[in-house]
Amino acid sequence: MSVMIQITEAAASALANRLVESCSGKGIIKLIYDTDGCGCAVNGVPALRLIDEPAPFDLAVDTNTGWTWVMDKHQMVFFDEALVLDVSGTTGMFKLSSTQQIYSTHVACEDHRKARAN
Repeated sequence: MSVMIQITEAAASALANRLVESCSGKGIIKLIYDTDGCGCAVNGVPALRLIDEPAPFDLAVDTNTGWTWVMDKHQMVFFDEALVLDVSGTTGMFKLSSTQQIYSTHVACEDHRKARAN
């Protein structure tokens, strides 16, 4: 299974701002299915992480941006093959959807890059 994420102009602009807050715009964007605090492994929410390097099970994700995107191959089952990422109002959050559903209008983006902590 492969995943394609269409990033809207508004979402690309918001992500660009977050990528350059530190680390000179370097980093990888990872779409995750976050299950922390959600009960069992099938209850989760989509989230974005800015990371330095992919993890062993991460696979590249196609997007319409020049940035590197990845997902854990074990979490791909939770998402449709064609996704759209947009901004969600003025909350600083993102909206992730497909033609079949809206995954969330409150997709958080957290910076987990090492240089960010310095």
